[in-house]
Amino acid sequence: MASAYRYFTTPIYYANGSPHAGHVYATILASILKTHYLQRGMEVQFLTGLDEHGEAVQDKAKELGIEPQKLVDDMSILWKNEFTRFGINNDIFIRTTDKNHVQNVKDILNYCHKKGDIYFGEHEGYYCIKCEGFLTSNERDENNHCLIHKRPTELRKEKNYFFRTSKYREQLKEFIAQGKITQQERYINELLAMLNSLEGDLSISRPKSRLNWGVELPFDSEHVAYVWFDALPNYVTGIGGLEVARSSQYWKNAHHILGKDILKFHGIFWPAMCLSLDIPLPKLLITGWLLKDSHKMSKSLGNIVSVDQILHYGKDMFVNYVFRATNPGDDIDISWKSYFERYNSDLANGIGNLLSRTLAMIEKYFSKEIPKFSSEYLLQEQKDIEEACKNAVFNVTRAFDDFKIADAINEIWNLVSLADKHIASQKPWDIAKNSDAESLAKLANILATSVGVLRVVGYLSYSFFPQKMNELLTSIGEDTTQMNQSFLKAQEFFAIHFGYVFEEIPKLFARVDIAAELEIVEPKKKLETKKIENKSEEKPSKKLDKEVKKQMDSEVKNPNSPITIQDFSKVEMRVGTVLSAEFVEGSDKLLKLIVSLGELGERQIFSGIREWVKPEEIVNYKVIIVCNLAPRKMRFGVSEGMMLSSETVDGKVSPILLPEYLKEGSVLS
Repeated sequence: MASAYRYFTTPIYYANGSPHAGHVYATILASILKTHYLQRGMEVQFLTGLDEHGEAVQDKAKELGIEPQKLVDDMSILWKNEFTRFGINNDIFIRTTDKNHVQNVKDILNYCHKKGDIYFGEHEGYYCIKCEGFLTSNERDENNHCLIHKRPTELRKEKNYFFRTSKYREQLKEFIAQGKITQQERYINELLAMLNSLEGDLSISRPKSRLNWGVELPFDSEHVAYVWFDALPNYVTGIGGLEVARSSQYWKNAHHILGKDILKFHGIFWPAMCLSLDIPLPKLLITGWLLKDSHKMSKSLGNIVSVDQILHYGKDMFVNYVFRATNPGDDIDISWKSYFERYNSDLANGIGNLLSRTLAMIEKYFSKEIPKFSSEYLLQEQKDIEEACKNAVFNVTRAFDDFKIADAINEIWNLVSLADKHIASQKPWDIAKNSDAESLAKLANILATSVGVLRVVGYLSYSFFPQKMNELLTSIGEDTTQMNQSFLKAQEFFAIHFGYVFEEIPKLFARVDIAAELEIVEPKKKLETKKIENKSEEKPSKKLDKEVKKQMDSEVKNPNSPITIQDFSKVEMRVGTVLSAEFVEGSDKLLKLIVSLGELGERQIFSGIREWVKPEEIVNYKVIIVCNLAPRKMRFGVSEGMMLSSETVDGKVSPILLPEYLKEGSVLS
């Protein structure tokens, strides 16, 4: 039986700088995990905080001309404020300068020392101040530069205290191979490789003559604890100290979230310390790096995604992008174009559009009152959707337990797609033309099914988007005052609050004008693109070949004249999905369409079909788009293509609708 306790920790972050996107990613992940397990009725603790001792902090304070304590006090306020801006729901914010932590580190040092696992010796090696550690030959390049921080190391020779990591080498190999430290296969192999190449034991102290900003060793007042031997025990401090950890249910279910660049310390040295301390080994959840345009973010490269930028576009946009991109462990490559496109597709045109169009139809056909399911007229398609929702609850639960977060969110968004397809296939606007009891019951079932999906999606995705899903659930009559045990509600598909009369339709996620935003965030890239285009432009010949001109004149005079296959091949027609449609104010002919062309992105198209087609009758349908027409500037905006339509047998005009199985963005030929 699974334990009802969970303890999630982030790394404690160095107090010599402000938060960046990688810190935000790891901390939001812990926040999502905490919320999810609270929804399942478990007891959860979540720790984050600051690593405030060490050489890097001491040097930064010296550079600023202030005392180290002043620096870390100021940084603590800054980090807490930033996490508040992101709505982080941690229970513990630990600081390694806290008195209870200093005492815990001394207790741990004494325990290991008395056990004979700490000894005094001499060590010479290449030291990276950014890593706060000596590097092995595999961690340096041919110039002895750190492979992670791309900076020179220092050759140091010191007499320090050492922790007997080598004593636990064979035990660690066994535990790593068995998946008892991490279950992420790629990192199991990395840890085994690190362990095999490990050189000597871990140096765990620094002489006060070089570093005095740290925890003094309880058995030698001339040395302070090495920053990692001070930092790693913070996880134990967080739940009450060494003695508590030996019996704590939280510690038995501890999961450390960490970036792959600190894997060696958490995957080798910390488990070895836990073995020495006779406490259970925690599990590791390792994350990859956040990349920008395929490169690791770096100030020197100018490819930083800042915390302010993330917040400017909203935490939800960031969460949906990074946690849908891949499961924790792989690198995540951020490009602004795909960042905005994913938001529009999943949030604005996905769950946001499903809620607004569902409630708009309920407002129109049922006077804002949530309709009741009619079991007599339930379609097989609606029963299949209910089954899909049940399966989604199970799959999301399993995905979270396996820490496959992308699998969970993809499962949730699949339900939104199912609901959209159900509306498109059942065409409630056609059924609403009839007023008999059977038609009303069928119409109620269509919209109640959509509400049922919204309800399930709201509860399943609450841990990702708590504020917005609270708005969604409230709008359909759900009680969101007790969300800590709300996950089971997602299993009750038919338990919608029929009869509830909503007041207004919330606008969850506003669409982003991708082109406009790209001009803001990537002005340099646009300038470079223009330069390339200008260089490659060829000036048209002033003299037109007489034979070609003659042929063109002939075709103008005779529009029915045959064309060549080369002429036809110039027209690029692709399969597009209508994401949204709306009337154009000031025009009695135009509909404004947003059409997705798959990897080609989205297009805005103005189509003169308003007289015959209502917006809701075309959304989510696949259509034919001529996508290589030159953009047309109109009074209402720019039209970036043409949707093909045809006359119907009754003299109306209809878009040419394509089968659902055709691939979005594929070429018609």
